[in-house]
Amino acid sequence: MILAGIDEAGYGPLLGPLVVGCCALEITPDPPPGEPVPCLWKRLTKLVSRSRTKTGKKLHVNDSKDVYSPSTGLKELERSILTFAMASDRQVEKFDDFLACVCPDALADLAQHPWYAPPAGGEAYPFDQDAVSVNLFANGLRAEMTRSAVRLAHLCARVVPERRFNSMIDATRNKASALFSIAAEHLDYLLKTFGHQNLVIVCDRQGGREHYAHLLRLMWEDWPLEIVKESDGYGEYVLQHPARNSQLATDNSPPVRIIFREKAEAQSMSVALASMLSKYLREGLMRRFNAWWQSHLPDVTPTAGYYNDGARFLRDIEVKRRELGIPDQMLIRSR
Repeated sequence: MILAGIDEAGYGPLLGPLVVGCCALEITPDPPPGEPVPCLWKRLTKLVSRSRTKTGKKLHVNDSKDVYSPSTGLKELERSILTFAMASDRQVEKFDDFLACVCPDALADLAQHPWYAPPAGGEAYPFDQDAVSVNLFANGLRAEMTRSAVRLAHLCARVVPERRFNSMIDATRNKASALFSIAAEHLDYLLKTFGHQNLVIVCDRQGGREHYAHLLRLMWEDWPLEIVKESDGYGEYVLQHPARNSQLATDNSPPVRIIFREKAEAQSMSVALASMLSKYLREGLMRRFNAWWQSHLPDVTPTAGYYNDGARFLRDIEVKRRELGIPDQMLIRSR
């Protein structure tokens, strides 16, 4: 069984990138038909917890808003995400390595924005963690995942910097539609890669949208769709594999379940990890963003990019921005 999750960070801000993360975990063997979807927190309970532990001996995996806050910083979020990545044999020595590992398609877009390049003086990495400690946790998690028959099958993100974000808004005139089109790239990959397996995809609610059947039918017209349930904050759909419609089909692939729900991070570890990956990438890129502007204006106060403080930041850098010739389309998100 493949348990996949999709979530975003940075949907609302005025500055910085939008990031939509995706995580897929494989468990074996498949549970018997009709059984509830297994809880990955229970499977990995020796090393992973929904809650922050006082001893720090477990990885905190939950909604990124619970794991990260400006007061607690990036340390706990970074430990969990890097541990999962490294436990799956991803080699990460620099932030650029991590970007190349989880969002290679974004590198060209990021390169168009000078503030996302590595700082001229270099940057410490991991940002707030000790690399030796992360490696030790990764070794332990690797062994625990093997014992529990859990495998990280996919960890990826779509990073949308300001220029591309604004181009998408110009094309769609709707921010929720732009968000869904990015999430749909993940959905398409999951269907093509794991659609023949017992695949369950859980997505956090997409920009306030309530119903998804029309969009799913539009984008995957070859996959017969059944609406299981649509209610406030919850939508569940079943997609039948296209081969099932063929008279010559011998494909016994099980149907794919796709669930959209509010607060999905609390129900699915895959969504929680997607949320944490998205937040980690955005925070890392905003560190570079602030470092770049401080290289031009040493006294400027850093920003997280959210609307009110983002507007303050734009006022603080206005003269320098005009001097550097940076257009609105490249820096400021239109919605």
